[in-house]
Amino acid sequence: MSSAGKLVGIAIIAIIIIIGVAYVIGGSDEGNESSEAPIQDSSELVGEVNIGLILPLSGDLATHGEENWEGSKLGVVDFNKHLEEIDAGWTLKMTSEDSATSPVIALEKLSALNAKGIGIVVGPETSSNIRNIKGYSDSNNMLLVSCCSSAPALAIPNDSVYRLVPDDSNQGTALSKLIQHEGIQVLVPVWRGDTWGDGLSDATTSSFVERGGITDEGIRYNPESPEFSASTSLLAEKIRGYVDEYGEDKVAIVFLGFAEILQFTQSASEHEVLDDVRWFGPGANTKEHKLIEDPIGLEFSTNIQFTTVQVAASKNPTYERVQAHLTETLGRTPNTFVHSSYDAVWIIGLAMLETQSSDVSAIKAAIPGIAENYSGAIGSTKLNEAGDLAQADYEVWGIRGGEWVLLGKYTQSTDSISLI
Repeated sequence: MSSAGKLVGIAIIAIIIIIGVAYVIGGSDEGNESSEAPIQDSSELVGEVNIGLILPLSGDLATHGEENWEGSKLGVVDFNKHLEEIDAGWTLKMTSEDSATSPVIALEKLSALNAKGIGIVVGPETSSNIRNIKGYSDSNNMLLVSCCSSAPALAIPNDSVYRLVPDDSNQGTALSKLIQHEGIQVLVPVWRGDTWGDGLSDATTSSFVERGGITDEGIRYNPESPEFSASTSLLAEKIRGYVDEYGEDKVAIVFLGFAEILQFTQSASEHEVLDDVRWFGPGANTKEHKLIEDPIGLEFSTNIQFTTVQVAASKNPTYERVQAHLTETLGRTPNTFVHSSYDAVWIIGLAMLETQSSDVSAIKAAIPGIAENYSGAIGSTKLNEAGDLAQADYEVWGIRGGEWVLLGKYTQSTDSISLI
């Protein structure tokens, strides 16, 4: 073939290749019309950039889920104002899904988000949900930023999960110090039988024993049980024996559960000995409004001087603004995790701004640096090697005079309780 012929042949082949590439990239008109959820180009930040949200808007944690949903929504609104101010040319959009406090449903919702091309998700809220879905998240190159999951078993470096809360080895230490501070010698744990409850019970009781206390084997209950009469009868028998030996002022119960605490305390109120001793609880029960809105729950909680710890947020202008907005929106004082829910959106958004991408791998790599330098509604968001919140101070709250009252603080650096 002549040189001219070869050039013509090469040109024809090039044209064919260009047409073929254009067809693959653009697709046919029919293909575009039939696609219900086109996958967003993760390398570009244009138009609406989608992230997901999985929270328990129904089920045992519906109250917390509603509050954290509002916190995340406010985070999106405020972050989009920031994008408008800097003329970023794109906005953040959040697609919300209800986990119903169910690990099975949480996995279904995560899979649905992935099918829509959404690989970055705020949530889920509970450790049992995280445990059930993280395998899917890890293997599908997704990213989860949870406001509330705290089980020590999930403190895993280099996985697909970041958590804007300390793991419960810290909460267990804070609880045990508080209980010791109150003069308790014998502790009976009662806990929700799941990943979160198992981890927090172990952390609390082991720390209490290290401080010289005595712990009972306790009661691990089924969180899906419709009633708790068998558990409270067994608990009353245990407490009666310890009270006879040590005195009621030296014996306490630590209840580690979710909203089912109302049903549990209603059943416990039928046993006189159970309101003769102190009860303590975790952040999941702090500011639980069902306890003070229910007559039986309120009377029982008052008698036992129910006292809890929750992660302490640094009081700052962002905290105060988020707190005021959500208190007005909800008509009640929200749980502290609403601030982590708010900050989760900002950390994701700022990572997108820094990388100029919504690519999951790029965002995952950028988040630790963003979190270390960002100060949000919870104050410092610096993460540890496992991707969990590094700072671990706790507030002490209690039901006193018919309402939730701030009682003091646990400081991790000095392992000390200071009460107001």
